[in-house]
Amino acid sequence: MPESDLIQTGVIGLDRILGGGIPRGNLILVEGAAGTGKTTFGVQFIYRGAQELDEPGLIVLFEVSPERIMREAATFGWDLAALERQGRIKIVFTTRQVFEQELRRADSLLLDEAREIRARRVFVDSFAPVWQRDANQPPREAFHILSEGLQRENLTAMVALEVSAHEEARTTAAVPEEFVADTIILLRVESLERAAVRSLEIVKSRGQAYEMGRHTFRIGDGRGGLEVYRRVQARRNIEREQAAAYDVSRRLATGTPGLDPLLGGGMWPGATVLTVGVSGVGKSVMALQYIAEGARRGERSLMVTLDEPPAQVIRNAGTIGIDLQEFIDRDLVQLWYDSPQELEIDRHFAHVEEMVRDRRPQRVVIDSLSTYGGILGLRAQTFRDFLHACVSLMKEYQVTAIYNHENPEMLGMTSMMGEMTVSSLVDTIILLNWVELGDTFRLALTVAKMRASPIIRQTHECEIIDGQGMRVLPNALDPAIPRLPFTAYLGLVSRAPERHTPHLGAP
Repeated sequence: MPESDLIQTGVIGLDRILGGGIPRGNLILVEGAAGTGKTTFGVQFIYRGAQELDEPGLIVLFEVSPERIMREAATFGWDLAALERQGRIKIVFTTRQVFEQELRRADSLLLDEAREIRARRVFVDSFAPVWQRDANQPPREAFHILSEGLQRENLTAMVALEVSAHEEARTTAAVPEEFVADTIILLRVESLERAAVRSLEIVKSRGQAYEMGRHTFRIGDGRGGLEVYRRVQARRNIEREQAAAYDVSRRLATGTPGLDPLLGGGMWPGATVLTVGVSGVGKSVMALQYIAEGARRGERSLMVTLDEPPAQVIRNAGTIGIDLQEFIDRDLVQLWYDSPQELEIDRHFAHVEEMVRDRRPQRVVIDSLSTYGGILGLRAQTFRDFLHACVSLMKEYQVTAIYNHENPEMLGMTSMMGEMTVSSLVDTIILLNWVELGDTFRLALTVAKMRASPIIRQTHECEIIDGQGMRVLPNALDPAIPRLPFTAYLGLVSRAPERHTPHLGAP
């Protein structure tokens, strides 16, 4: 459909889900229980149209006074009184009975006022729910009167309709208005454990394609009014879906001494790298060294952390000799912390997407996947969808991304990802784990997987030195070091490594 035939809602993020907007002249039904945001949605629809899109609008109220609507709108930075003085909006306070009578009349005073301000939009708050309607008038007839009256004036109308908070009640009791309306948008407040999440679903919209499913939205999050975040499972553009790490001839240095040779010279652009290990094996240390190496080469980096706030990450970097704050001040590193408490995955991914698109980093670190798994609980498919969305995003922009994941097994590994079976989505897997030799834990590293590259799956010892960070040791150790190298043992990744004694005289 041509963009000229679409009307923008003015709700941030919603028009993208609708493919640019709603067909002009559609009758839009916004359904939801009390407190879901219907009135705010409708007022935003009128305000954005009048303020930003040169489309004056009419607001019809039955229960809430104009003064209260203006006061609540002001909390979002919307000056409805100023727009009314300028003749760009008109607020009418009336009764449902008078409103229906006015729509029937050819000389309607209400519609005369709409013509006077050249209104293109109208918001009606709200149409009577089933239990409040006139028993002598069929419910669908009342809504037909509304629809026909508004369409005569070529108005794009949005009507709020209060429905039951219980999904079961909505599905068993038909809502007649749904058959007449052109577009139906359902707002919900859904319980999640002890939290609550707002969601928006486009149930139908005649004359256009749109993205189905429940999308997260917030009210008043910094920019005022509703802001909609596409569900993370929704497919993006074809370029992203078909993107790949295609330049395997160029390498990015990891910043961890001794690691690059095990990776054939480093990581290639656009690669997805998974670093797996129990807590304390150095995953975050390797990630910080990776970020710092990029900054030293003038490459931009982004680090997304759920586990530690920025001050703690910067402090930890200082203990291994990395002045992360300096790189941040030079705009080479962006450090973004999002609290895992009540994290909304759609909003979270939308922000990651925005940072990657706007800053175009060459390197990204996500710390850590296990925290996402904890947030999403048993919803393994949602976790996989989120990771798939991240992988596709990074490949579209050819970002080399490291994802840290905490494996709960302390000694040995029976599974690299535990219950989160997503290892097939990644290009490179680096395993870190403890090896118990005598009464000492020693740190081991194995490159378990690297697509498009020949690798030697040999376990190497690592060490983390205060003030210097991590390095991978060669297996042929200096004889002066009073301990045997890893090459002297078998089963290093298992729970019980054994000494290997070569047979004398063997060829």
